[in-house]
Amino acid sequence: DSVLQGTMMWLFVTIAYIGGSHLPVDLPHIVLPFSQGEIIHYHGYPYEEHEVVTDDGYYLTMQRVPHGRDNPETPKPVVLLQHGLVLEGSSWFTNLPNSSLGFILADAGYDVWIGNSRGSSWSQKHKDHSPKVIILLCAHFHCSFHEMAMYDLPATINYILQKTGQEQLYYVAHSQGTTTGFIAFSSIPELDRKIKMFFALAPITTSSNVKSPLARVFDLPEGLVKVRACLFLAGFLSKQRINVSNGFLQSRIDVYLSRYPDSTSIKNVLHWRQVFLPQATLFVLQTTPPFYELENMKAPLAAWYGGNDWISAPEDVNITLPRITNVAYKKYIPEFVHFDFLWGMQAYEQVYREILDLMERST
Repeated sequence: DSVLQGTMMWLFVTIAYIGGSHLPVDLPHIVLPFSQGEIIHYHGYPYEEHEVVTDDGYYLTMQRVPHGRDNPETPKPVVLLQHGLVLEGSSWFTNLPNSSLGFILADAGYDVWIGNSRGSSWSQKHKDHSPKVIILLCAHFHCSFHEMAMYDLPATINYILQKTGQEQLYYVAHSQGTTTGFIAFSSIPELDRKIKMFFALAPITTSSNVKSPLARVFDLPEGLVKVRACLFLAGFLSKQRINVSNGFLQSRIDVYLSRYPDSTSIKNVLHWRQVFLPQATLFVLQTTPPFYELENMKAPLAAWYGGNDWISAPEDVNITLPRITNVAYKKYIPEFVHFDFLWGMQAYEQVYREILDLMERST
C-alpha cells in the first residue's frame, strides 16, 4: 500500500504539470508530513482528537476545533462536518483560514467537529480484530456507505451531543457525506430529530446522469477501479481548477495533492461502482418502495449544487430535491465543479456565507 501510495503521488504531480500548471508558492502554507492537528495549531486554533466505537465494533477518530482564535471558550452551537469519497476530515481545513469552512465556522462562534468515515486513514481499527484483519474486513465487507450511514453517523452524532450536552447539531456534508446523511436521517427517525439543519454540498442520491469520464472509471475490472479512480481525481483537479473562473488556488494544488485521495475501503469503491453502472440509482423512482425512503427525512435541508459537476450532476440533484419534504433553501451554481465546494475561490461568497446566515437565522 505504501509503495502504491508513493507511486500515485508522483503520478498526481506529473499529471498536474502535464495539465499545463506549475506549483507556485506565493501563499504561506504547510503540507505533509505535518498532521492535521499541527496545521490547525499552526494557524492559531485549538485542536482535539476523540475516538468513538460504533455498534458493529469500528473505532472512528474525530477531530474538534471547539472555538476560534479570538472567541472565548463558552458553550456554542455544534457543527459536524462530514467528508466525501476518498477524502478525510482535513478537507475542511485545506485552504487558509479565511477560505476553509472549518476555520470560518470556528471563528463565527461554532463548536466544530470533523467526522472520519470507516476505511479512511483516521478510522481503520476494529475492537475484535488485528490491523491485518481490519484491512481484509474493509476490503470485502462492512465498509460501504450503507454502514457509514447506519453505524458511523449515529455513533458520531450521539457521542458529540453527549460530550457537548446539546440536543441537536448542524450537519454539513460534501458528496458522499450527503449520501450517508440522506440514508441515516431517512432511516433512523431518532437520529433525524437530532439534526438542526442539514447542509448538503454537491448532494448525491442517484447517478443516472453522471458524466461519462467518471462512469468509465467505474466500468472496469474490480482490481483496476481504485487506481483509475485515484488517477481520475488527480487529473480532474489539475484540469478543472484552471479552466473555470472560480477555480482553485493554484498555489495550493500541492496541498490538495499531498492529502488526496485518502484511503477508502475497496468494498465502498465497489459499492459506488455498482451505483455508477448504467441505470443504477440509490433512490430509484418506482412503484414499489425504494430501499431508502427519502421522504421520511424531516430535518430541514439546504442544498448547493454545480452546473459543471461530473459527479453530483444537476439533473440528478433535481430528481432528489422534490422528494425532500423540508427543503429550506437550494441554490444552483452554474460554474461550480465538484471540488469547488471545498477548494474553490468563490466558495465563501457562493456557499459559506449563506451557510452562516442560515445557521444564524435558525438559532
